Amino acid sequence: MRRLLGIVLLWVSMAAGQAVEPPQFFHIQPVRPVEELRREAIKAQPPLQSGDFLKPDLVELVKLDPSIKLDIRYATSRNFLSTPVYDEAKAFMQRPAAEAVARASQQLHEKGFGLLIYDAYRPWYVTKIFWDATPVDKHQFVADPAKGSQHNRGCAVDLTMVDLKTGEPVPMTGLYDEMSERSYPNYKGGSDEERRNRETLRAAMEAEGFTVYDYEWWHFDYKDYKKYPVLNLKFEDLTGGTGAAQDSPTKVYLIGKDVKAPKPYFTPWPTLQSPGPKVKRGGTVALRAIIDSSGDVVRAEVVRSLSPELDAAAIEAVRKWKFHPATRNKQPVVVQIHLEVNFILP
Repeated sequence: MRRLLGIVLLWVSMAAGQAVEPPQFFHIQPVRPVEELRREAIKAQPPLQSGDFLKPDLVELVKLDPSIKLDIRYATSRNFLSTPVYDEAKAFMQRPAAEAVARASQQLHEKGFGLLIYDAYRPWYVTKIFWDATPVDKHQFVADPAKGSQHNRGCAVDLTMVDLKTGEPVPMTGLYDEMSERSYPNYKGGSDEERRNRETLRAAMEAEGFTVYDYEWWHFDYKDYKKYPVLNLKFEDLTGGTGAAQDSPTKVYLIGKDVKAPKPYFTPWPTLQSPGPKVKRGGTVALRAIIDSSGDVVRAEVVRSLSPELDAAAIEAVRKWKFHPATRNKQPVVVQIHLEVNFILP
């Protein structure tokens, strides 16, 4: 029997002989096992970033507006991967974005609606799981981990509306996370009621500084997302009192002007065991790295490659390098630098 690799909808069936209910959630057949992808993603590193970012201040939406309801699908198996990827069912956003969502919620109350949150802040490693699990022809529905997403910045939210009288979600043109044209915010199909509900939600969110994503009626990005860094903090890494991210650098400086370069004092040679016949015999691997305020290399990536084996050896060596901290106004700072590792093999 041929293995089914296509996209499918999951139905909740009634007892034999009775009608079948409409689909409850959308599902794909992952390209690879999710647990395998999870192990890889947790070990991976987010993209390097530089900029004058604001300090993360993640807060829980329900603490700003207790009327907001949660249905955090990724903490359950009712999602497009059919397996939990979060350990907790919580929704965090950067404080200005969270306050904007709360204002939209109050505006919708006047129309008889409330908000139901499917997802908000998302650790970067989960974005990588989604990308690696999704077939290439559906990649427009998931964020590229090489760039990071607005969810990773705490400035995106996936949501719908509920009827305040019944507490039930209102009809929309497509299912949450459905990878089809029914998810497009300008999709002309569906019923009049579904399209009207979709536009009511969109108008309330846009009035508070959000923009709907081109392929998903439920996904909204906050206007100031570029001011925040991509984060890879798990929910349990967030402080319980304020929701602020712990140990997150507020800025990554570039060398120059008033920032003095970090001085290396320990740069061990890379080790290479029996290079294979396809390995180039010499040359330079160029890398970009982040040096924290104590002088440790916390992240490194190749920007000019020699071969997979030599690239891996270079990254391993550089992550062991030690530096005197870079300084700005005599204070240690986090910086981005470029490094080179030279190989001369017999």
